Amino acid sequence: MHNEHKVSIPSAVLTEIEGLFQQILAKLEPYRTPLTAEERREMAIIGDKTLAFLEKGKEFTDLYPDLVPAWSDKADFAVDFDDVHNITPIKNLADQVHEAIYNIQYVAGHEAYHWMLDFYHSAKQAAGRDVPNAKIVADELGKRFQNRGRKPSKPAE
Repeated sequence: MHNEHKVSIPSAVLTEIEGLFQQILAKLEPYRTPLTAEERREMAIIGDKTLAFLEKGKEFTDLYPDLVPAWSDKADFAVDFDDVHNITPIKNLADQVHEAIYNIQYVAGHEAYHWMLDFYHSAKQAAGRDVPNAKIVADELGKRFQNRGRKPSKPAE
């Protein structure tokens, strides 16, 4: 198997990154709004087209304030618009960071899993030849795969 992930991330680097994320969360805490998955599903998705719509609409509200509905608070819109507009570049960076972290975990995990599968298969073969301790290793690692085979068929009635 070809190994792509060849350099281990130093624990000091991981600790520093974790601390930076904790700082970011602490900075965002006063502005966070907890949402359930259901609430999030019911909301508009803010992508490039929606952001462009908001930006164009803001231009029009500034040019034609007489068209702003009487029941609508333009100051509330300004707060929402400013935050969605200003946080978008930060979200884009966070998405890139998320993808980088995900890819590192995915590649490293994939390679580690396949390496361990080779070790497990080696232990199973060694257990079949009565190599000392091989059965203990194979049985313990084999617990990962219990109940993953074919399900027994139901007896005919």
